[in-house]
Amino acid sequence: MALPSQAVARPNTANVGAVIPFSRASRWHVEQGSGVAGVVVATASPAPIVLTVPSYGYLAGIILSVVAAGGGGTAAVYHEDAPWSMISRITLSDVGGAPILSLTGYEAYLAAKFGGYRLFPFDMSTDPSIYTAGATSGLFAFHLPIWLIFGRDMLGCLPNQDASASYRITIQLASSLTAAGGPYTTQATTAITVSVNVHGVYRSQPPAGDQFGNRNQTAPQALGTVQFWSAQTFPSLTGAQTIQLTRVGNLIRNHILIFRDTSDGLRATAETSDLPTSIEYDWDSGVRFMSTLDVQRLREYMAFGVIQPSGVVTYSNVSDPDFIRGAEYGDEWMPTSGSSKLTLRFTPAGTCNLTVLTNDIVPVSQAVYSGQPGN
Repeated sequence: MALPSQAVARPNTANVGAVIPFSRASRWHVEQGSGVAGVVVATASPAPIVLTVPSYGYLAGIILSVVAAGGGGTAAVYHEDAPWSMISRITLSDVGGAPILSLTGYEAYLAAKFGGYRLFPFDMSTDPSIYTAGATSGLFAFHLPIWLIFGRDMLGCLPNQDASASYRITIQLASSLTAAGGPYTTQATTAITVSVNVHGVYRSQPPAGDQFGNRNQTAPQALGTVQFWSAQTFPSLTGAQTIQLTRVGNLIRNHILIFRDTSDGLRATAETSDLPTSIEYDWDSGVRFMSTLDVQRLREYMAFGVIQPSGVVTYSNVSDPDFIRGAEYGDEWMPTSGSSKLTLRFTPAGTCNLTVLTNDIVPVSQAVYSGQPGN
């Protein structure tokens, strides 16, 4: 029997022929794309801006940058949704032109902040690199991420190698001289101009194998799986309500509820005057949640560590496996069919408008639940 010091070293063959996961075989890549500068937004309906996302590898998301210039005087008073309300509509379309996300600027901000994509979501109130404002001059600058990637193992990344079939972003800017729904309740003395550009965030296309002879997984897990964001609006709600959510048939990641007062359109007014005391959330024939808004917001805060804005209530299904958001396996996703019924029951204290943002996943296979290649 050989002594330990005389033991013969043997090569480790346990992983010979192993498949290297896409998350290890690929790398992050960021590339600045197209942009426009000096767009005049003093008109009632500025022309839509269409930006093309550069072609590279697998698209994980985009980061939109918006900067206001000009302005002047001391008149500007920002709207409660500013600066995100500078965008009245943003649509990210796939290579065939179908919308992946179509929301207002403020709704897209909520999707990025409360969608469970990062453990530390941005906060415009504490990070000056994300949001700056020029006091009453009407100036501002902000970045707005829109993520395709979610969960683990680069799930949701989409192929983006064909320069002739690009992902596109269509942006409708609000008027800087319109109080309702724009960036201001009182505009600056001098109207602003706006510049917009886009960065693509990608995962690279891995080579067929690594330096050790192992095969690489050359595409993300469950390639073709897409997660969508859409909005459904219910106006002038008063008295007992039974709200049917029609975006069903897929896996539900998130619902975000936005209440606004009917008279002035403000979330702050809805918070103090209109919000129901409690909400019942029914899934098919059963009750999933039935709690006061305070308790629901507390549950979400304990999972995310971010306070929800006035008028906003979130219902997330992304806090597995560690009761925090940022890298879920999908244990909490809600499977629905075309016949599923998702119902909200509540009685508002006043008259309000409700917008429900739905974040749902269209999976290509059960591999969306797996962190291992080939399963």
